Amino acid sequence: MHRPPAVAWVLSPTRWQRRILAALALLALLVWVGFITEQGWGLSSFAVLIALFLGVLLAAMAWHNASRGQLRWDGEQWYWTDAQDRTVRTMACILDMQVMMLLQITCDQGKSHWLWLDSSENPAQWKALRRAIVASTGISFDEVVPERLDG
Repeated sequence: MHRPPAVAWVLSPTRWQRRILAALALLALLVWVGFITEQGWGLSSFAVLIALFLGVLLAAMAWHNASRGQLRWDGEQWYWTDAQDRTVRTMACILDMQVMMLLQITCDQGKSHWLWLDSSENPAQWKALRRAIVASTGISFDEVVPERLDG
């Protein structure tokens, strides 16, 4: 079996992540306005406002701290480059939705990263990247496709 060719993928927060964060902020605002119109302003309204604000703040911090760097396959080994070039020890495909993937990688220093890959960020390289991920994680086609029932 031949290994897939070298491929590199630059990671940064994707458009859909920014849209989800904006939708969450809008939803929090609408819930708060609805709560105030129904309940009136008081201690419970203030508590709801603080909880919603903290939820949006935590989501914004998670988006801001999302892994940024380059995931690179040289044909034999994966590398993760952020501030340093690191060898990827393990890679697990947690979620594969054909146009998006969630990977968990562990680098040689033991640090773990969760990476959201989105095909819309680089459509020309997407198929090559997916091939390299599937080939390097050892997923066989038999595990993905259920057996046909004969009879």
